[in-house]
Amino acid sequence: MKNKISDDPKLLGILGGMGPAATIDFMEKLIKVTGAKKDQDQIPAVVYNNTQIPDRNEAFLRGGESPVSELLKSARVLEEAGCDIIAIPCNTAHIWFDEIDKNTSVEVLNAPLITSEKLARGSKTGIICTTPVKLSGLYRDLLHKRNVELIYPENQDDVMEAIYMVKSGKVHEAEKIFLNQIDSLREEGSEKIIAGCSEVPVALGKSDAMKFVLDPMESLAMECAIRFKKI
Repeated sequence: MKNKISDDPKLLGILGGMGPAATIDFMEKLIKVTGAKKDQDQIPAVVYNNTQIPDRNEAFLRGGESPVSELLKSARVLEEAGCDIIAIPCNTAHIWFDEIDKNTSVEVLNAPLITSEKLARGSKTGIICTTPVKLSGLYRDLLHKRNVELIYPENQDDVMEAIYMVKSGKVHEAEKIFLNQIDSLREEGSEKIIAGCSEVPVALGKSDAMKFVLDPMESLAMECAIRFKKI
């Protein structure tokens, strides 16, 4: 099998649209982590904001249309544009990471894996994520290898409601729910709380609570900056 690791990448592909606000949030993080002083210091990137990727939650929970076909279509668009590395600013889409990766000729970064490596072994960590991420064990399996205890919110329905609030523009309403979840998870002993859905940091914005949050999209942006030798 061809080695897909790019030692000297020139163009980043961002497979976005899940949702659009989360894609923009990721791009803002990407701009900030480089510490660039001028345009030319930033990472050259192509963004495919494919809003037609079927709902990942519906696909996983209720047998709705699979997102795989559109995810692969998006990856091919980025490949054909000349991208060396692809980043996916959506946690839930990583449930299908293996299918994307094996059908793509360029390297695809794995945000949950990158994030899991930032947590101390033997720590206690909360996570706010979609129900598919919870049920699939996407983070649980990675963190189990590091002996990290993972704690989920008691009311997952509230989490899902808040996620879709963000998608529909009700950011402030969603923020209140996420802040309550963070408080509860911290009371249960969570040292850090993974933003296991990219809508979570969109809602929290510059809230003081972000100091307790480990944001996979920030970890992904940092990895991109490292790979493109910008930090």
